[in-house]
Amino acid sequence: MVGLYDRIQSDMVDARMRRDDVALGTLSLLKSELVRASKEGGAPGKIDDDLVVRVARKEVKRREEAIDVYRKAGREDTARREEAEMKVLRGFLPTALSEQEIEAEVRAAIDEVKPDGPKGFGLVMKAATARLAGRADGTQIATVARRLLGS
Repeated sequence: MVGLYDRIQSDMVDARMRRDDVALGTLSLLKSELVRASKEGGAPGKIDDDLVVRVARKEVKRREEAIDVYRKAGREDTARREEAEMKVLRGFLPTALSEQEIEAEVRAAIDEVKPDGPKGFGLVMKAATARLAGRADGTQIATVARRLLGS
């Protein structure tokens, strides 16, 4: 199985050959962000699939926010470029879980933690986030947890 970082490298070569400036620029930025993230904090300096997913998710979130800002400013062409970049970045993220799959995992976390009503939200979130790491967004998990806990 090819690691995500190796896939970034080969996708960069493909983008260069196809003269796809958007993909090449996006992948170059992702690669530099990965190198920076691998060196900061107490990180050991190695780039694994988990780091690639975290950084790609962060970059997708940045693009989503930028698209909103550009659309509000009437800059549709720039928003479309951001969408194209976001599509390239999403290729490195695991497929998102459905609402039902998230709910099943949150229910399992609730059964595991046995919270005392809505006050146990933090404990449920901690357990559910650990179960769903990298497969679901925190806001989705929180929404489902609140609904199931009745808060």
